[in-house]
Amino acid sequence: MRRMGLALSLALLVVIVYAYEVPAQSWELIYTCDKFPDDPALGDDIWTVFRTDGIESSDIGELNPAGEFHLTDPDNMVTFYMRPHDDLSNTTMEARVKVISQDGVWYTCFMEIMDGANTIAMGLFPDHITVSGIGDHFLDMTEYHVLRIAKTDGDAIIYVDDEQVLEGHTDYSDDRHSPSFGAGSTGGAAEHYWDYVAYTTKGAFSPEELSNLLAVESEGKVATCWGTLKYQ
Repeated sequence: MRRMGLALSLALLVVIVYAYEVPAQSWELIYTCDKFPDDPALGDDIWTVFRTDGIESSDIGELNPAGEFHLTDPDNMVTFYMRPHDDLSNTTMEARVKVISQDGVWYTCFMEIMDGANTIAMGLFPDHITVSGIGDHFLDMTEYHVLRIAKTDGDAIIYVDDEQVLEGHTDYSDDRHSPSFGAGSTGGAAEHYWDYVAYTTKGAFSPEELSNLLAVESEGKVATCWGTLKYQ
């Protein structure tokens, strides 16, 4: 009996040590919409901006008191934000966003993981999202939703409010290598709100493997950015 008790204790110790050594998944960068994405005050978390010459982020967007980045994209300006990385083969990107209007091509309002021939590109419209080469999912995007891209090379799984809605292989390419979001077309206009944008290049994670940002206690980083919670 004493030997059995010792064996059980050792087994329990192994389980505890194993559980302790398993690293918790976490977001690599969280943009909480309390400053413009290209504001130098963000320090190491600043985003590179691609924009029409001569304009500033404040020309097409505002930071409102609810802690949202509100973009009112006119039809002659481009402003989108990037974070360059060498390796995006296994990346998860998430945003809480709503789209009030959009009258152009898919990249008039978008989020994507730019990764050469393995780019996962998601266009956002008031009544649906579209992922190049993978498909469409229809929903009311005039209300906030949490959108997630879990990318493994050229394959992606798309989640909306933690539910898988699309899965497939990309047919889109881009010569840049970065998570990105914003207003990408001079030929269309849109109005959209971003509550947060987060990503990690450490894996393609489901919501079970890496909780959405609304469910994560992130040392207070997102507490002022949630706005009105429209999704339970």
